[in-house]
Amino acid sequence: MIADPNEKPRNGIGVDDLPDGKPSARELLLAASVFHHSPQGIMITDAERRIRMVNAAFTQITGWREAEVLGRRDAMLSAGRDDPGLGKQMQSALDADGIWVGELWSRRRDGEVFPENRTVVAVHDEAGHLQHYFSMFTDISAEKFAAERIHRLAHFDATTELPNRVLLQDRLLHTINQAARVNGKLALLFLDLDGFKLINDTYGHSAGDEVLRLVGKRLLSRLRKADIVARIGGDEFAVVLSDVAQDSDVQITCDQLLQVITEPYELSGNLSSVTTSVGIAMFPDDGRDVPTLLKHADAAMYQAKEAGKNRYAFYEPEMNRRAEARLALSRKLRGALEKNQFSLCYQPQFDLSSGRLVGVEALLRWQDDDGEQVPPSLFIPVAEECGLIMALGAWVLNEACRQAQQWCEQGLAFGRLSVNVSGRQFQDEGLADTVAAALAASGLASDRLELEITESWVMEGPYRAENQMHRLNEMGVTLVIDDFGLANSSMAYLKRFPVQKLKIDNSFIRDIPADTDDSAIVSAIIAMGHSLGLRVLAEGVETAEQSAFLRATGCDEVQGYLFGRPVRHDEMNVLLLYSPTLSSS
Repeated sequence: MIADPNEKPRNGIGVDDLPDGKPSARELLLAASVFHHSPQGIMITDAERRIRMVNAAFTQITGWREAEVLGRRDAMLSAGRDDPGLGKQMQSALDADGIWVGELWSRRRDGEVFPENRTVVAVHDEAGHLQHYFSMFTDISAEKFAAERIHRLAHFDATTELPNRVLLQDRLLHTINQAARVNGKLALLFLDLDGFKLINDTYGHSAGDEVLRLVGKRLLSRLRKADIVARIGGDEFAVVLSDVAQDSDVQITCDQLLQVITEPYELSGNLSSVTTSVGIAMFPDDGRDVPTLLKHADAAMYQAKEAGKNRYAFYEPEMNRRAEARLALSRKLRGALEKNQFSLCYQPQFDLSSGRLVGVEALLRWQDDDGEQVPPSLFIPVAEECGLIMALGAWVLNEACRQAQQWCEQGLAFGRLSVNVSGRQFQDEGLADTVAAALAASGLASDRLELEITESWVMEGPYRAENQMHRLNEMGVTLVIDDFGLANSSMAYLKRFPVQKLKIDNSFIRDIPADTDDSAIVSAIIAMGHSLGLRVLAEGVETAEQSAFLRATGCDEVQGYLFGRPVRHDEMNVLLLYSPTLSSS
């Protein structure tokens, strides 16, 4: 049977696709010009996929010259990265429809792999027999890599290259679904680095970024490939432990993570360290969805911090109530300064040998909208967490200095004004400027001001603490290490710090002289302070027995309910007017 030359083949391009069935010389010349000057790579192969013709763009894109590829199969361009079944899918589309469009991974002459967008058309003769394949392709590397970069930026942390919060939630959901299908368990760990801000403040943000990268690598080194590690923001990380058999397995992992994170970090030639607080929420016991597990792990992490840091805590329902109460308190705090709900009370401090008044400590008080007094031990930590402590601390300094200067102008002898400085304030480089501004605004002489800084904050970054203390000392301000005995100060550091006084924490005073251990500690602190030329003050003195013990051991100053409770400024005016002494208190 002779085929009709005017009959169009089943698939692809046939003779009828040309004007009048035959191309004119002009049309052939135009087609050749389009072929050679097209910005798309063009490749024509025979039915066996051997290359018969390529254009200039083909050479530009692939690096292969025409003479090097003629007669070779087009598979020479394959990078071997496509799905195994893609070749069969392409051939099926060409057989059925005469055309295939899709993405392929190809390889240039120099071996570089690149993605391309290719269109392949089957070309048949008048009888419908396959003659050629006509392929056009475009290098889409820029678009492909730009899309991948956008995806990576959206789902991975740029500093550590770990998954970010968005990708964590997606992978956590997938892990939850897997665990639910087999009635399995998983653990979500929230990790918050302790003391990381000090790293940034001391060595700079580039060093802080390096610590974050190292923390990420150390976490990965202690976990299985199936586990997930993510950085969810700031100095917070998350870990998902899948296929958890029992809680003890999680405890073992947490012990390993705590240990590896505390190993020293070399920064600018110095060894520094951070610890971490870990909160743990278990699926399905503590939550069956992503938001609930995230919320409960976060609450458990705060519990670990409140318990002393560098430890882990499993979620308990009571934590959620405390977290909600803390959030409500932070909201109330934000309006408290504007509503002028804060006030100061003052507690007298006495010289134990002479009995004379040597100072007053300013103590912050907050009466909320309901008229209730909120304990400082409750709202100060929340103020530090929600970022209000700087404004609150500045208000205390200004108000206390103003009141002290007023006493000076009234001729009332109060000794020194003692003001507590929070850890966040002490770490702030602008603290000296804040103190100077409070003194200038009030007119109070700097030698009348005494700043109390807790020992734990001082020892968390002793080198930076020393610099901060020297700045304050040069202003003429007296410096006191508060809550002394709770941290691990060394004699070497105490000798270098420009401090004038140690304040013994009241937890050691409470049970003396009956408790022999506390008595020994108090005696040792007093002896150590005196050996360094420092005065020592005991706070929380409430009984005559405590006072007698302190007098016998040579304690210099005392403060507590036995000698005077915190009172408002007007009551303190009366107290100062009569020049109180220990003998008359």
